[in-house]
Amino acid sequence: MVTRRHPIRAASIFAAAASALVHGFAPSSTATTRRNNHPSSIDHQLRKVLVTPPTSSCLRNTNDGNNESNGKKDEAKRLQEKANQYRAEAEKLRLTLGLQKIDDLESDIREFMKGDETKDDASSSVLSKRENDKLQELKDRVQALVQGSLGKEEADKMLAGLSSFTTASPSAEGTILPPSSLTGEEIKSAVSYVGTLPIPVKDALAKATGYPNYDSIINMEEFVTKLYINEDTSVEKLRRLYAESFMQKMPSVTVDEKKDEEIGFAKIDSKVLMSRLEDEIGKGTRAMDLFPRSVQEIDEELLPTEFDAQVVFELLGKNLFMATEKPTRVDGGYIIRGSSKRKTASDLLDILDGKLAKSNPAWTEKYQLNFVEIYSDASEELFEDAILITPNKFPVLTSKLLSGITTAIALFSSFVFCINAYGENPVVMEKLKSAAELAQNGGVYDLTWFNELLVPLLVTLGAAQGLHEAGHLIVAWTRQVKLTSPTILPSQALPYLSFQNRLKTSPKGYADLFDIAFAGPLLGLTTSFLALLYGLQLTTTVDPATVQLLPSIPVGYLTQSALGGTIVDLVLGGGDGILINQDVATQVPLHPVAVGGFFGLIIHALDLVPIGSTDGGRMSQAVLGRVWHLTFSSVVFAVLFFTSFTSDSGILLGFLLIYSLTQRDMEIPCRNEIDKVELPRAVAALVSWILAALILVPLR
Repeated sequence: MVTRRHPIRAASIFAAAASALVHGFAPSSTATTRRNNHPSSIDHQLRKVLVTPPTSSCLRNTNDGNNESNGKKDEAKRLQEKANQYRAEAEKLRLTLGLQKIDDLESDIREFMKGDETKDDASSSVLSKRENDKLQELKDRVQALVQGSLGKEEADKMLAGLSSFTTASPSAEGTILPPSSLTGEEIKSAVSYVGTLPIPVKDALAKATGYPNYDSIINMEEFVTKLYINEDTSVEKLRRLYAESFMQKMPSVTVDEKKDEEIGFAKIDSKVLMSRLEDEIGKGTRAMDLFPRSVQEIDEELLPTEFDAQVVFELLGKNLFMATEKPTRVDGGYIIRGSSKRKTASDLLDILDGKLAKSNPAWTEKYQLNFVEIYSDASEELFEDAILITPNKFPVLTSKLLSGITTAIALFSSFVFCINAYGENPVVMEKLKSAAELAQNGGVYDLTWFNELLVPLLVTLGAAQGLHEAGHLIVAWTRQVKLTSPTILPSQALPYLSFQNRLKTSPKGYADLFDIAFAGPLLGLTTSFLALLYGLQLTTTVDPATVQLLPSIPVGYLTQSALGGTIVDLVLGGGDGILINQDVATQVPLHPVAVGGFFGLIIHALDLVPIGSTDGGRMSQAVLGRVWHLTFSSVVFAVLFFTSFTSDSGILLGFLLIYSLTQRDMEIPCRNEIDKVELPRAVAALVSWILAALILVPLR
């Protein structure tokens, strides 16, 4: 940022320097001479004196004496006197020319000060761009006269004594730059970042700051400072410079006019070309790689425009957010890289939201600010902070029709799975076969007995999952976050896999995201655990006739869960290892409530697996952040994939297949993704993952 100075004060300083030069050049008598000599005539006389060859004319007229030796001495003496005369004349002309420049400089300073005196007090404290440029020109002229007229030490001493020159330091080319508010660390970071940009972008930035191209830059620190100071460069100018640099790097292609007409090329609109180039610049960054498709694939008419991004950029003061670049268009909106100057990210967002609501209420109705971590394009840094400007509502990519069909399939498969739970019970299958024969022969049959067995199983599963979804909805409602209707995901090894819901609006922070994700599995697992214990107690107390009608679960299936199998072993066998010591094909009769509780444990444990956008994945993202959640979930996915080959039930393999199709993306951005969750939530996440592992790890 260029330091603003009062015009009269700055101009007075230049006038003082000019006055000092007047007294340092020559006596006052010389000043009379300079007023009678025009600079062009002085320059002509100076050149005439300097180029006149005195030697030949003198040698032809100085040999009148008879003594050759004395004649040469006289000739040399006259030549010396002539040379001294020419030297004095040249010095006089040089001083006269310098004083004429000072006179012109003083005149320009007086004119500048006279123009400023016509302003009122309110406007005179702020320099316009033209006034600022004029002051810089006067400053450069004063400096050039001082350095050209005095010795280096005297010139530096004089310049150091003038306050206008004390904060500036000469660059590599000798130009004094306006003072910069960038710190050394910020300049170093900016130099490193510029080095990662594509060549056309580098050339465009170099041309915008007055360099022929990027390769011509010698002092990178000076270049970065100029970029920071040069606030008046428009986006249109940068686009034009980028287009020029981009086209220069492309190989020339010759297309004859006839072929061009056959292809049907029309004249390309420059705005369209600039828009496409801007899109390519945005696509060249890794910034949005961590965000889901629902953010990156928003319809164009819903996205913020460059004007909308500029509204935010103009509100960023140096005491709020130190931006390292202007808004950059990316898939899903705009990003502004930089660092917060507030104590917490919440403080920054609250202040910016307040300013936006006051200055532009219509803006907040459509868009929002998200303070997030993104992948860094610099090679030495993994990620960096940025403000992400997006719509305040995110569309659901999956159509309602597809969600409805998927839910219908899952409900039907769940019903069939529950009926199939009685498939290994010969008594039940015989009674169902008899009822079917009666129906074919027109007889009367009664299935009330079977409904009394099937309904408890369905109700147990439905109650656990209903409380699971109710937990999500209640917490989301208290946090003012909108969710989609749940979609039931089918599974071949379970009644169903899970209920999937999407976030349509952003949570305020990672704490809210964690609470929404954690509430569902907490209620679902608690309900299933209690149902398993209660169902096992019912199993031990039913009469022998009812035992014959209970659903039978093979030992091999029960041992797929270490925790669930251990609970069954403890309640039914007293912990003597009846499950481990029996053949995997042995059928174990369980009450329908116990069967529903056992299946529920596995279903809700799978929801806690920390990958993608599952409930466990949301908790992992809230605790670790996007970058480390991606790494953690990749490791978990690999472990589950290799473990699935050791399981006979196919539960894990089916889960990974459905997950890869529906929940592999991370969640939409929270408003504040810089502040992570507190320690108690992190501990709760760790306990949940350990519990999920105990449920999903086989007993043997």
